Amino acid sequence: MKKIDLIGTRIPNLRAMRREKVPLWVALILKNQDKCNIVPPKWLNVIYLKEKYEEEIKKPTQFSDIPWNWLEMSKILLSKAPDDLQDSSHDIRSILQDLREVRLIKSRKGLKELNESNIQLSGLSLMEINEIRPFVLPVMNKLRQLHDTVLKHKESGNIEENSDDED
Repeated sequence: MKKIDLIGTRIPNLRAMRREKVPLWVALILKNQDKCNIVPPKWLNVIYLKEKYEEEIKKPTQFSDIPWNWLEMSKILLSKAPDDLQDSSHDIRSILQDLREVRLIKSRKGLKELNESNIQLSGLSLMEINEIRPFVLPVMNKLRQLHDTVLKHKESGNIEENSDDED
């Protein structure tokens, strides 16, 4: 196939039995036509994913460093190109599910630290952020409203601050 210039990217000349770096969507089209094999990312193997799982368990307050789009990439490659993976797709799915569950538990625990002005989401992937967004945004808005109401009442003198009060 001859090279193609697209907006934002270029697909190089493609020849049989030669590796080329192309966008994932192009690789999926070619894979669907049985014209290529996809080389999976280095991190999509059982050994690496088990290491990350162990890291997640050992550090209960931190998220391990996993690629930004690990959920999307793994789902696509497991469904569209399982024969191109070096490990069995069943083993990869299993460890991905374990990793996903432990990260979900950690993100839910982290929501306890939520306040009206800040939430720390470092280490979460795009999909994980989007999964908790419908819950977090309304809660933060309510917390902000409560915080503003308390400040207004303090300024007007309707609420007395008591340093001896432990509530």
